[in-house]
Amino acid sequence: MPFQLEVAISEKDFVNRGYAQVIVDSTHKNLDRPFYYLIPEEMRATVAPGMEVYVPFQRRLLRGWIMAIEETLPLDLYEKSLLKIEALNEQYKLENDLLSLVPYLSGKLLCSQADILRSLAPVGVQRKAQTWIVLPEKLSKEELYAWQGLDPDSAALLARLNRAPGQKIKKKTLLAQQEEGPVRALQRLLKDGLVLEKNVLADRKESKRIEKPSTEIETSEGKILTEEQQAALRRIIEKIEERIFAVFLLHGVTGSGKTEVYIEAAKKVLARKQKVLYLVPEISLTPQTGRRLGERFGRSNVVVLHSALPEAERRQHWQRIASGEIDIVIGARSAVFAPLPNLGLVIVDEEHEPSYRQEKDPKYHGRDVAIQRAIYHQATVLLGSATPSLESYEKAKRGIYELIELKKRAFGQSMPPVHIIDMRQELAEGHRGMLSRPLRQAIEERLQRQEQVILYLNRRGFSTFVLCRDCGYTVQCSRCSISMVYHRTGEKLHCHYCQQKEVVPTFCPQCKSKSIRFFGTGTQKIEAELRELYPSVPVLRIDRDVAQQKGMEEVLEQFSRGEAPILIGTQMIAKGLDFPQVTLVGVLAADASLYVSEFRASERTFQLLSQVAGRAGRAQKAGEVILQSYCPEHYCLQAVKEHDYLSFYYRELEIRNKLVYPPYSQLAQILFTGLKDEEVLQVAQYWTDLLKKISAREKIQLDVWGPAPASIHRVEEKFRWTVTARQDHRHSAEPLRHLLRLVQTTYREGQKGKAAVAVSLSIDGTD
Repeated sequence: MPFQLEVAISEKDFVNRGYAQVIVDSTHKNLDRPFYYLIPEEMRATVAPGMEVYVPFQRRLLRGWIMAIEETLPLDLYEKSLLKIEALNEQYKLENDLLSLVPYLSGKLLCSQADILRSLAPVGVQRKAQTWIVLPEKLSKEELYAWQGLDPDSAALLARLNRAPGQKIKKKTLLAQQEEGPVRALQRLLKDGLVLEKNVLADRKESKRIEKPSTEIETSEGKILTEEQQAALRRIIEKIEERIFAVFLLHGVTGSGKTEVYIEAAKKVLARKQKVLYLVPEISLTPQTGRRLGERFGRSNVVVLHSALPEAERRQHWQRIASGEIDIVIGARSAVFAPLPNLGLVIVDEEHEPSYRQEKDPKYHGRDVAIQRAIYHQATVLLGSATPSLESYEKAKRGIYELIELKKRAFGQSMPPVHIIDMRQELAEGHRGMLSRPLRQAIEERLQRQEQVILYLNRRGFSTFVLCRDCGYTVQCSRCSISMVYHRTGEKLHCHYCQQKEVVPTFCPQCKSKSIRFFGTGTQKIEAELRELYPSVPVLRIDRDVAQQKGMEEVLEQFSRGEAPILIGTQMIAKGLDFPQVTLVGVLAADASLYVSEFRASERTFQLLSQVAGRAGRAQKAGEVILQSYCPEHYCLQAVKEHDYLSFYYRELEIRNKLVYPPYSQLAQILFTGLKDEEVLQVAQYWTDLLKKISAREKIQLDVWGPAPASIHRVEEKFRWTVTARQDHRHSAEPLRHLLRLVQTTYREGQKGKAAVAVSLSIDGTD
């Protein structure tokens, strides 16, 4: 039942009745429901569902969104008890397809509707509410008499108001004086009705439209498709022409030409006057994809949308997209909310990538939201990957998705041979460097042939930790329970979680010894080693540090132009990049990600290594891949070596089945964070007890583990505990969600007066 607001309004507002159901922008979970507001007469012709409004709420002016407009009220509400909408933001409106996501995602993700609406709203349009003190237009005789008998402070305040432009002053300006006399005078004047409070919205300065130099070029013709590509395209176009919702899983080896299939499908959709949404897993891939589609369809028809763009540019792109001016939107995860009308095709490239899942609330998965949008529009979905997620491939096997396979590379090249170097043997033979002898030899051969090399190491910085060799002290971040990383650039220690920086200690803070040593290897250290080995050879590096300082696109352009034969990088270089001169890929620590505390560790490692390996030999020249490992016999690495997705898929499913992990169960990860460790633990334990109690009552079989400290127990001065719940239901997470909703409700009802501990839920399953 919507909450009833007990505030009276004037009878003059009852003309042309209309009532709006509004979700207010509040983080308080108990306010996650619609509130009824009266629509003022002057707004009746303009107001519509999806519009942003500003409404009085608990003596404040809050932003909100209209979810529905009603001509009648529920029986338990009375018109005189309603407040009216104070202001309307006419700069944007969320259309029905985006509004339909609100109840769907809030129910699926167990978050508030306001959380979803904030994600849907374009940036830079929110206006700040301000409270002004104003003089009434007319005063009664009694009020005039009261004015004549005012105390000096009140009289001075009224005189100041009378002289002010527009006879109004911001309330915070008056309160900022912090003098008792004027503050009490204001309270008395408000009580007597001699001055009024008026909530208004601050005017937002309109930014000028960003006019970029015209780069329009003639559109280019497509490439000749292989027989496999043509067969795939025929199946896709059949569904596009029927305009029936369908999901295709395009499983194609690296270099098989999946992008060309996307482009040809997009061409068909655009010919039908429909729009295309094209998602990529990383912002760094948007320039390359944007250029490629711009060359085919005209750059004025294509826009790139992502969170790293300047706010004004994002807002203008949003408005152009909503107006129907743009045909193709390319972007990373957040672009899934682009307001494209008449959507005909949704492309999710590298659908397996974990970067499509948002880590902060609301924890949506871009792929799943994209599919939901396609359902609304009856559009076609293309999920593309050389290494599909187990969940997607399993759905394809069950017939929920249609499976299309591209088994050959587009130019007929063979897949590059993969060699695994046993680093244990290298160490036993006295070779302690990060570059094994076979890898060094392969690099030198490429340098002689004037070919290019990519070296992959997913650790940035120079040394991964700093240790005292006398007492064993490790330098940790003062705000996070994690070792600080030494960066040679700037000679500082960096925390990769809170971004704090510290000076490198000259002696041990604990025992005062000078035996401070640097251990571990990052991309900066590999760069230094290569420059020492090959002093005349230019070396480029790409990681987050370089991307922030120099710009990733600039470095990639340098490498593409052949200005350097060696590129070192983190996972930023692992996907979607195409360099014809690269004939060698070296992975320096292939098993580094195999043993993290995540049930998908093997799957993530297989996908990442397969993607990195796919950068080699993509054109006419043959490629080679070298993996360095301390566990070369691991089934994951062996599957990478053989380019054998299916052997990995079946082996991993066998293990998941034995351990009852997704896709054979549904997992809920519950994260608790707060400033006091013991209070966070107390709340986590309370949830654990509730889960066990309510699951028994509801007769839902549930395994509960925890509470346990998070893998990184403290981040940005907040302590973190986790609880994991597993429900043995293969194809639906709804029983688990039902249980978690009951626990949420019980917890909220008993939460008043308790410590402020944030609770974040994430369900990891197959639905």
